[in-house]
Amino acid sequence: MAALVTFDAQGRWGETLVCEARVRETLRAHGLDHGRWPLRDPVDGSLEAVLAAYGPELDGLRERLAVRSVDRVSLQRDHAGWPELRRQFIAEHVHADAEIRFFLGGTGLFYVRTDTGHLGLLCEAGDWVVVPAGVRHFFDAGEQPDFDALRLFSEPDGWKAQPTGAPSPGLPLLDEFVDQLIGLTGHAVD
Repeated sequence: MAALVTFDAQGRWGETLVCEARVRETLRAHGLDHGRWPLRDPVDGSLEAVLAAYGPELDGLRERLAVRSVDRVSLQRDHAGWPELRRQFIAEHVHADAEIRFFLGGTGLFYVRTDTGHLGLLCEAGDWVVVPAGVRHFFDAGEQPDFDALRLFSEPDGWKAQPTGAPSPGLPLLDEFVDQLIGLTGHAVD
């Protein structure tokens, strides 16, 4: 289940949404798209098996967003290159292409800059999100990453970030975000 939190320009925690319909409605008001698909267990776990298992759902996104390539990124705890990758991911950036992610497992936190602050979207297995081209955002997977996601691109050469150079207003990264969310809602995330 996704959770969405609004943050003001100073990075203060605001409204917290855990209702799927309200999360989707709020994101759409800011030009983003989000949804959930039922999880399936691909036979061999290969990219081809995952694409076959989610064929109808992915076809809808492919048609609507002119997707030309798909890859899979999976990062597990103690990933040797994570500290450097994390620094890149948590630096605010934009893309010339929409950022489209479908989480097969684990969790990830997207922050999107708005006119009044930021939106923090916690995604878990089954969640998908579309961050349009040119939208200022960043991503975190915590101190010890644990996520598996499909990445869909309309550009054939995939993900290219263009850093904005903007400083973060002290927003909580994934681990702190989850702790605060649990304190507010009393629910643990998967």
